[in-house]
Amino acid sequence: MRNLLVVLVLLVIAVAGLGFYLGWFSFSTTRDPETGRPAAQFSIDQDKMKADAQKAKQKVSEVSQAKEQREGK
Repeated sequence: MRNLLVVLVLLVIAVAGLGFYLGWFSFSTTRDPETGRPAAQFSIDQDKMKADAQKAKQKVSEVSQAKEQREGK
């Protein structure tokens, strides 16, 4: 059970790292000029995620077709 938890935590960390690298997630901080209090904002770019998923599907499809063509020859 403990191994499963470790694998899940590592998977979440990997997805978060990939998401920040690909621009799916962003994190920013600001300071309110009146009160001086810090504020943090986390945002998710769903359009970027969908576009990247579509590109990945297209790439897999192209590789699959190329593999079928090689096997057919």
